[in-house]
Amino acid sequence: MSAAITRRAALAAIGLGVCGALAACEGDTAPSDRTAQPGPNQPDEPTGAPSRAADSEILLAALDRAGELAQRCREITGATDWRATLQEQVQTALDEQVTVLANVLRAGNVEVPQPSTSAPAPSPDDAAASSGGPGDGATASGSPGDTAASTGDAADQTSGPSQAELAAAALRDLGQSCLEDVSATSLDSLSTVTAANLPMLISIAGQRGATAHLFGQVPRWGDLTGPTDAAANSLLAAYRPAVYGFEVLAARASGEERTAYEAVLDPLRTATRQITQLAGKAAAPAPLGYGLPTGTGDEDGRKRLAGELLAAIPPAIMGQTRAFAGDGASIAGSVRLLADAVRLAQPWNPVTGFPGMRVPGA
Repeated sequence: MSAAITRRAALAAIGLGVCGALAACEGDTAPSDRTAQPGPNQPDEPTGAPSRAADSEILLAALDRAGELAQRCREITGATDWRATLQEQVQTALDEQVTVLANVLRAGNVEVPQPSTSAPAPSPDDAAASSGGPGDGATASGSPGDTAASTGDAADQTSGPSQAELAAAALRDLGQSCLEDVSATSLDSLSTVTAANLPMLISIAGQRGATAHLFGQVPRWGDLTGPTDAAANSLLAAYRPAVYGFEVLAARASGEERTAYEAVLDPLRTATRQITQLAGKAAAPAPLGYGLPTGTGDEDGRKRLAGELLAAIPPAIMGQTRAFAGDGASIAGSVRLLADAVRLAQPWNPVTGFPGMRVPGA
């Protein structure tokens, strides 16, 4: 992740333009320069006062939704192990979305409501009654697919669930809420968004789909029917090397480390096959071979390579989303691919508020 600009500096600079408030990473950016941090596409010399923001009602609804989820996440206490780490990442992501969306709206002369604290988190009784199981994402040090271990003996359990169990149930409830943002109805609504704001809202939806899955609530995606043709072909430049790289990683690892790589490899292969089919005749031939990745001789090097390979995918997805305005199949497919990419990468790359987007020039 680039160190050229800090998160605070990026957010402080927002407000100079609505249409370019966030920028998708360019497809030809070197992997080491990619970053999931959002930020302003800041013109050199802003001219005139901004007009009222396009899509203002949708952006206001997105701001309200981000604020609601951020408040709910903040009120959940007692999470442990991988859940505590993931909750912290999601909290930072949601808070970032609130800040960015509010600044985008203000830059477009849209009045931003005062933050509301009226949305309560689920009560302990509600959380204890929550249904649903943990997700299937693999991690390097404890997995979102692990069943929560008992924190006490039988005598302790008769007195009710522990704080950690209540937190786990509340986080599953939060994941269930995030599913609403990747429902067919929600994805259909993105087809009405202008090209200026579509990438930002696709990125947010991808974060929600990944969060839901990581907290144990698997989205029910429709068939992957977009992007197609040249747009699908451009994704293969990120997916094919990732498949090859994870094959090497799995071959050079053992035990739980190898299991973590194999858990990512299968869905990567499936996505690559689907994207190749969608590209059709536009699909470029697969390279005859790749250079053998370096730095795979030890576990730290393998982890670093895993993060780099998966960090290349969200920018490849987001780099062309401005062209998808009105294209429901490409929008829904981009959200699905992005959500899966973020989820698979979470053991090595944290969940961020705007995956696949960066500060231009950083």
